[in-house]
Amino acid sequence: MKNTDLFIHESDYADFDRESAKEHLACALRFHTTSYMDTSLIDYAAFNAFHDYLKETYPHIYSASEWEEIGHSLLIRLPGSDPSLKPALFMAHQDVVPVVPGTEKDWLHGPFSGDEADGYIWGRGAMDIKEMLIGIMEAAEYLLQRGERFRRTVYLAFGEDEETVSVGAVAICETLQKRGIELEYVLDEGAGDITDAADYGAPGTLICPIGVYEKGYADLKLTAFSKGGHSSNPFRGTSLGTLARAITAITENPMKPHLSDAIRRTLALLRPNITEEPMKSWVQDIAGHEEEIIGWFLSKESLYHQVQTTTAPTQIDPGSPAGNVMPQTMSAVINFRLAPPDTPESLLAHCREVTKGEVELSYVQQISASRPSDTDTLGYQSLKEVLEHYFDRLLFIPIQNKGATDARRYEPVCRTVLRFGPFLEEEEVSSEGIHGTNERISPRVYYQGIRVLIRMMERTCL
Repeated sequence: MKNTDLFIHESDYADFDRESAKEHLACALRFHTTSYMDTSLIDYAAFNAFHDYLKETYPHIYSASEWEEIGHSLLIRLPGSDPSLKPALFMAHQDVVPVVPGTEKDWLHGPFSGDEADGYIWGRGAMDIKEMLIGIMEAAEYLLQRGERFRRTVYLAFGEDEETVSVGAVAICETLQKRGIELEYVLDEGAGDITDAADYGAPGTLICPIGVYEKGYADLKLTAFSKGGHSSNPFRGTSLGTLARAITAITENPMKPHLSDAIRRTLALLRPNITEEPMKSWVQDIAGHEEEIIGWFLSKESLYHQVQTTTAPTQIDPGSPAGNVMPQTMSAVINFRLAPPDTPESLLAHCREVTKGEVELSYVQQISASRPSDTDTLGYQSLKEVLEHYFDRLLFIPIQNKGATDARRYEPVCRTVLRFGPFLEEEEVSSEGIHGTNERISPRVYYQGIRVLIRMMERTCL
């Protein structure tokens, strides 16, 4: 079955100019808005040119909005007629990841070509995430062009560096905070993977996640010390041996797993469809069978990360230059993805306890898990209903987002921060192209995503 087999109501907004929307995306893909950790490599002139292109391409938005450049990020305010309504914010990011040098020849169509060929629109950003940025602009322009006026103020926010350090999103959020703005909801990219719910005990049920939080991230450095010397006399042990014991202690003693509120809500939604025992019985009383359900999740490769802070040793020093020399100092890095309620502080305390002071511990970098978003809200419920209108036979569930996005930066001004890009491309296309070679999107998928965005604006903002 293809994702497009689930598309319904594709005749909505029949007067929408699909050919122009397709060309607008193709043009957007031709701008080299590539971000790098080394900002000296960034072509900011490409960002400036892209901003000019958006102003020219969407005249109704430009004339009706307050357009603000914050660094090279964009904050567009479409004022609503009812100041009692909290604003909504639709977001995406302008930047794209670099094309790996030497792989350009592997692209069937150039990474910045914007070619329409073989049933797709090709280019870096076609799925991550210029299709959403242009889709948001198309949706708002379409409504304004038809003479609609927003009752609820609408913000369009497009960061400049989501793929690196999110300075743009942080600056936009700080701007909103200084102005005392509290948002009704935020909609960003994320989630959107269609899978069978067999691992939940509900085979035959198709599910699609709406991201309501993101796991935290931590790179923990372990350093072990010894006198070193000739390997013929390891009487007091070696720094590598000490380091190995510490890595083993941490990996064999993970943080305690937890059943989050988002998982509880997911299981409650899935309850009527769960047919496999013993899950079928357990979910009738989730609180009473919490430990059993956690054990079930931990046994499934697709589910365990939802209840568990994951632990992955990823780096280690080269060690001694020779096989018969004991190194004096050795270090390694373990990467953690923190599930709520674990924090960098509680993780560090736990690792110190299990390593018993044998190694020095310090963070290379760390960030807490994001705050789980509210789901009994206008934003979440409306998004769910709009998605159900356009995608048949899918059960939409609240769950953690797999990756990190700019969305978490807006949590200081919003309780409902949603991660869902409504461009449900086929898995083999998205998995190959996002951050990879031959990134592309089919027009049919692109149009259906725009319909979702139009209806979401209609439902919540007009």
